[in-house]
Amino acid sequence: MEQDRQQSKAPASPKRRGRRALVILLAVLIVAAAFLAGWLGSAYSRDARLRKLEWMIGTLDEEYYKDVDLDALYDALYGVVVPDRFSYFYTADEYAQLIAESEGRNEGVGVTLLTESDGVRFYAVVENSSACLAGIEKGMYLLGWSEVGGAVQTGSASELISFIDTQAGEFILYAGFTAGETPSESNAYTVDATEYRAAYCLYRDSESAYAFRGDEQTVLTDVTEERGALAGLDADTAYIRLDSFDGNCAEEFAACLSLMKSRGRSNLVLDLRGNGGGYMSDLQAISAHLLKNAEGNSPVVARAVFRDGSETLYRADGNDYSAYFTDESRITVLADENTASASECLIGALIDYGTIGYEDIYLRHDAETGVCRTYGKGVMQSTFTTISGDAFRLTVAEIFWPNGNSIHEKGVTPSYPQAGAQAITAPMLPDGTDAFLTQVLAALA
Repeated sequence: MEQDRQQSKAPASPKRRGRRALVILLAVLIVAAAFLAGWLGSAYSRDARLRKLEWMIGTLDEEYYKDVDLDALYDALYGVVVPDRFSYFYTADEYAQLIAESEGRNEGVGVTLLTESDGVRFYAVVENSSACLAGIEKGMYLLGWSEVGGAVQTGSASELISFIDTQAGEFILYAGFTAGETPSESNAYTVDATEYRAAYCLYRDSESAYAFRGDEQTVLTDVTEERGALAGLDADTAYIRLDSFDGNCAEEFAACLSLMKSRGRSNLVLDLRGNGGGYMSDLQAISAHLLKNAEGNSPVVARAVFRDGSETLYRADGNDYSAYFTDESRITVLADENTASASECLIGALIDYGTIGYEDIYLRHDAETGVCRTYGKGVMQSTFTTISGDAFRLTVAEIFWPNGNSIHEKGVTPSYPQAGAQAITAPMLPDGTDAFLTQVLAALA
């Protein structure tokens, strides 16, 4: 309406136009002054040390005699701010990828590589990944790689990663359990680096093996032909390997327990080797099935103690041990130096509620280093995000077992928190056979 009234009037005189221009100028100056005051107030309300740092970076960028890579500078500064090895700064892209992986939506071949003195080995192979489906196994040596129909290339782990980044479709990885083996058709595995749905549990007993397979939704599938039954297990015992507290692991674990029950098994070998932990919510869901002497519908499985002394209690999502086990059931836990965080919390809950004794824990003993313990991560991280999507994962609390024990920087050992855990001397990675598991099953027989 205001615009219509102005259009009906005669043109303004020069004098009136001048007054209007003056009013507009004053309004602009008032807004600018208010903005400047707000900016100055905000700037000077910050820590003086931050202002000095901003001044230094600005001076460096403008006056240094060479060009300054500000991206590299800020990356270094982010690293300085990170206070411990469990905290981390993520760019928006990195954090988005982390969230996707936490939901089981992974990209890539599905392997973790470890460089040793005699070559590069597959430290981990993600269930249901391209590498897993192709038949690559944990412990194999990387012998080479090539495009389909192309010449074989060899090199370091970083060179393989660079190669994979250039591939849009299928390619070949060569792998075997003998270091230096010549790449050939007999050890060639066709893989791709597309998106896949990660799986976290593997079930085996004396007659069968089951794993989760599928694209959008994974289904518990009979893989006895590919993976084989577990020789050495008695007819009353099942084996479940839990790789991480991530994605759909809680649902998968419950499905494995149901399968165990339907197949008439009431004892369990729970393999937590290499399980570096994950989300407390998954710990709460999984522990609900494993607490023998717990009372109530939601027993405490961990306590988080913050800097100000306040506590958060993490409770199991239920308490249905008797749905899968009897009073005579035996649960055995396998662990190594990479069993960490939520895995160690689960061990603590099993100990504190009488599901296992320390003598039911089998730890890998390294013949060269003498190490025989779990990792010893008894702290918890929370993630703080910016509007732009960057994230800062920060250690915010120490974690204690239900009875108050802390394994931080100590881990579970044959003598801590209490004597009894059993040492098994075996290589960290299998060499075609799992020496650690073979020895444990022999001890249980």
